Amino acid sequence: MTGHVAWWSVQRPSSRSLALDVAFAAVCAYAGFVLATEAVRLVGNTDMLLSARLVAVLHGGSVAWRRVNPWAALIQLLLTAAVFVGVLGLPGHLLGPAVLFVVYGSAATLSRRWALLHLAVVVTGTVVLLRLEPLFPGWPSTVLYLLTITAAWCLGAVVRTLQVLARENGRRAAELEQARLELARSAVAAERLRMARELHDVLAHSMSVIAMQAGGARLAVGTNPDRERAMLAQIEGLTRAALAEMRRLVAILRDQDEEAAVLDPAPSLGRLHELVSRVVDAGLTVDVRTEGPLDDIPPGVSLTAYRVVQEALTNVLRHAAPTTARLAVRARAGLLTVCVEDEGPGGGPRPAERDGSGGPTGHGTVGMRERVALYGGTVTSGPAPVHGWRVEARIPYVEVTR
Repeated sequence: MTGHVAWWSVQRPSSRSLALDVAFAAVCAYAGFVLATEAVRLVGNTDMLLSARLVAVLHGGSVAWRRVNPWAALIQLLLTAAVFVGVLGLPGHLLGPAVLFVVYGSAATLSRRWALLHLAVVVTGTVVLLRLEPLFPGWPSTVLYLLTITAAWCLGAVVRTLQVLARENGRRAAELEQARLELARSAVAAERLRMARELHDVLAHSMSVIAMQAGGARLAVGTNPDRERAMLAQIEGLTRAALAEMRRLVAILRDQDEEAAVLDPAPSLGRLHELVSRVVDAGLTVDVRTEGPLDDIPPGVSLTAYRVVQEALTNVLRHAAPTTARLAVRARAGLLTVCVEDEGPGGGPRPAERDGSGGPTGHGTVGMRERVALYGGTVTSGPAPVHGWRVEARIPYVEVTR
């Protein structure tokens, strides 16, 4: 398929198209050769037989250039017709079908404006030559001949339109495929980010509690065997729980396309007591207050709130323990509010809250904000009014009908 020419540009059609045009040119040249012989017989002057055949062959040969350069083909077509009629005095309507192939090629190759000009030149030249030839076929035959030429041009214009549509559809298909690939890559990146958040939330909390328990067990070695055994049991339980949670997350990745995959339920606000008991065992005192129908909260929002509490209590363990923390969870009028406030040292940002090159990046806090933002909520964190640190998340939701 070749591109469309605006003016005198020389094209490089494909080998197949060029071979096809050469074959058409050969057919038109042969037809011109035979018809020129008949034209000479009608006029009765056999002395010009060789010249008539040569001009007719050149006339038919113009078809070979119809896609390489439509204007060169048109000039060759008109000049040979003018010689055939004006110089040799032979009837031009016996030159053969070359004109039909040339106007078809111009309509299929040139832009619409130049193709129309091409047709106008051919129609005008045809009328003049037919009127000047010695055996004028009459106006009805002339009109029929012109209509045939116009029909060939219209067929070429239709083909050109189909080619343009095919190229446009191909371009759009390529763009859609590229967009599909981009969406697939974005989905993979989003899934990786979600899994990274889950792993961070699970490991950060569990490892913080394990570290606190291990420190207590170390101090209790040889002095309080019962406390030592209890703390080691807590460490073992937390480690097993963390491993189970990691297996659950890996199973989600591995079996996400398998309907029969059996997965443990994701954490929710209904399991807050398990989370609180773990941090209490690690040495943190937690005052818990809940209000409203927590069971009516959608699972995604409930999981997000659970992770917020987990991250906030983990930060308290890291930076303020041993201390007392207050956890308030309230569901009212389609708004879930989660507030964690501790009585540790207040003041400037804690390490997990800092960003920039001067300290830790606070991936847990960033992930917490991103989780809440997915549901149109907000997270605020900063020094409490008196002392300590305060984290509050506000998440809108639509109540689940049970």
